[in-house]
Amino acid sequence: MDSPGVEVAGSGVPRREDFLFESDFPETARNLARLLGWDGALTLIRELGGIPFPIPKGPNNNAQGAARYERLAEILGEDGALRLVQEYADEILLVPNCRQALAKGSKRAMAAFYDRGATLEEVAAAFRVSTRWVSIVLKDVPPEDGERISFHG
Repeated sequence: MDSPGVEVAGSGVPRREDFLFESDFPETARNLARLLGWDGALTLIRELGGIPFPIPKGPNNNAQGAARYERLAEILGEDGALRLVQEYADEILLVPNCRQALAKGSKRAMAAFYDRGATLEEVAAAFRVSTRWVSIVLKDVPPEDGERISFHG
């Protein structure tokens, strides 16, 4: 289960982000990644996941649109906000929450940490879950299918 070349967080704990696969995500998330890169897509998902967000026609269309554009620019930066506007202007973007995909990444990271020799208690403490949950996760680790997500920055 241990994957070569995977970055780990401090103290050898694998990061969930290193165990995410494109195939785990819905099409909308993959489209956002095509526009914004996975860093930007996941930032938007963390901030607005599950929220239908009206994309403005531009940065200065009207007062509400300008406020929405400003919010996007705060989350993604000016370049990311412009890319979203170019693609989805005047549409309501249903930003996915991707809970299932992110949970799969967490489960794979837990299993990788355990496979490296961590005890149930160490895994539970590192991921802030119960030892019972770790035991349940280890019985049914999601497969690593498809292309691993790569992050830049």
